[in-house]
Amino acid sequence: MQAKKHSKNNFFKKNIYYLVFAFVLLAVVAVSVVLFVNDQDSLDALNSSGQSDTLQRPQDSTGGVNSSTNTEDSTQTGGNENEEDKPEDKPTQTVVSFILPVENSTVICDYTATSVVYNKTLNVYTGHLAIDFGADYGANVKAVYAGEIESITTSYLTGTTVTIDHGNNLKTVYNGLEVAEGLTQGMKVSQGAIIGYVSDNNRQEYKDGPHLHFEVWKDGSKISPYKYLSVSDK
Repeated sequence: MQAKKHSKNNFFKKNIYYLVFAFVLLAVVAVSVVLFVNDQDSLDALNSSGQSDTLQRPQDSTGGVNSSTNTEDSTQTGGNENEEDKPEDKPTQTVVSFILPVENSTVICDYTATSVVYNKTLNVYTGHLAIDFGADYGANVKAVYAGEIESITTSYLTGTTVTIDHGNNLKTVYNGLEVAEGLTQGMKVSQGAIIGYVSDNNRQEYKDGPHLHFEVWKDGSKISPYKYLSVSDK
């Protein structure tokens, strides 16, 4: 037994350096393996982080999108706001104001919608949705407002009548006049244009003498001419 122990001790003594070297070598290999595995994990993590960054939109220091994109977006948004804030062009409403159809005339029968007047020619009381302007025979009759000659008619009882369409369902009617030469249906006339002359050809009112029977129609109904005549002309 002692011989065997002595033999083992001699073996260790002779080979101690080799055993230590083998142990150190194994330790180095083990450390290298651990370091390699750690490096590989770090590399994988770095690659994964890099791929994620490429999928995200670049941001500035404030955490928003980059400044160039912000400038472009703000410019476009500003343009839209300017267009929206720009006031819309609203159509202006024209104020209709008539002139007197006959200058130096006298109202011999006024407009009334709530009572009746006496017609001495027909010897009856009747409504009078018009203004009768008495004037000298042959006095100028003028268009009270610009428009288009809608019609020129003549009948035995009412005489000659000129109707002017002013647009927007507004019309004026001139009855009991002699038509001016050259006036025709469809002709455009300006405010103040002479369309005829005072006469007495309205046989329903001939006892009132020469005068113009003047009516105003709005939306298909007779209305008071005073709605459009200025106060000074009333």
